[in-house]
This record gives sequence, structure tokens and C-alpha cells, in this order.
Amino acid sequence: MRLPILPGLMLLLRRSPETEFERVMLRQKLWGMRYRFALGAAAFAAVLVAAGAIKIRVDQSLECLALNVYFEARGEPHVGQVAVAQVVMNRAADPRFPDGVCAVVRQGGKRTRNCQFSWWCDRLSDKPVHMADWDAAQEVARDVYWGFADDPTAGALWYHATRVRAYWRGQYAKGPRIGRHIFYHDKPGRSESGA
Repeated sequence: MRLPILPGLMLLLRRSPETEFERVMLRQKLWGMRYRFALGAAAFAAVLVAAGAIKIRVDQSLECLALNVYFEARGEPHVGQVAVAQVVMNRAADPRFPDGVCAVVRQGGKRTRNCQFSWWCDRLSDKPVHMADWDAAQEVARDVYWGFADDPTAGALWYHATRVRAYWRGQYAKGPRIGRHIFYHDKPGRSESGA
């Protein structure tokens, strides 16, 4: 690969400019080439930084989604894990919820005990220990995040375990039971957020 500065530099080294005018013009040409090269390099670097930032955000989103699948639906059938992941993605797309997967998963804060997903504020370790389940959760997260899995909940925004009688369940339209979770949608005509 030849750098754009080299032709002018080679001309300067090959012969001496004959006049002061020729020297000034050659220097300006070299400066302009160097300036364009620097701008191109800066633009390329900016693209790489932006791509890196996007990759970091995607990686973080995938990890948050996988953690939610792992802690909320580990041991569920595959469709149950997909359903839990879809609720997170449905919320991330809904303007009533925080923007982004991690913000949805962490909504309510770790210390408030007002979390949307119980594992986030249960004060236990958030580090997966069952590696086979963690691998499965990561695979589900990738499939759902990139849109390779259908939404078995048909757009649900809420769910609870079948063993729980959630106080808020009457506010929403009951959806499907998938695995050990019951999913809910907005009631027709209703648009405010709940639990």
C-alpha cells in the first residue's frame, strides 16, 4: 500500500526544486496530502471507535438478556426461556419502559427492592454457576436479540411464576401459560405501565 504523501516526497528527494516558487508549491501540495491523509485516518479511527462502542453495547445487552433468562427461566423448556427473553425485548421496544435491554432488566434498581425481575434485587450473587444452563441462556439470548426466535407470548410485557399470585395480575389481560410462567398483555384500551 502506498501512502498518499509518498509521490510528493519522492519528487522532493529525486530532484531539487529549481525555484523558490516550486519549493513553496511542493510544500503546500505535501501539506495538503498529509492533511487529507490525517483526515481520512481520523475518520477511519472514528468509525472503528463507533463500531467498538456498538459491539460493547451489544455484548452488554446480550449478557443482561442471558442473565435474565438464566435466573428467571433456568430449567424451563426452551420455549419458556424464549418467552422470558421476549418480554425483555418487548419492553425495550415499548416507550413506557427504559430504553435498552440492560436498563429494562435493571429497572427499579438493585437496592430499592422494587425490581421488575426478582433476581436483580434478591441480594444473591448474579454470577452463573451452572455452565450448561448459562450456555443455553446465552444461546436463547442471541436468538431472541437478533430476531431469530418467534415470540410465543404474542407481545407480552409482564409475567409471573405460576406459584405466585401477583397483586397486579388483574390490571392486565391474561395471556398464555408457558412452562412455569403466566404472561400478560395490556387490556384493550389500556396504555399505562404497571408491575
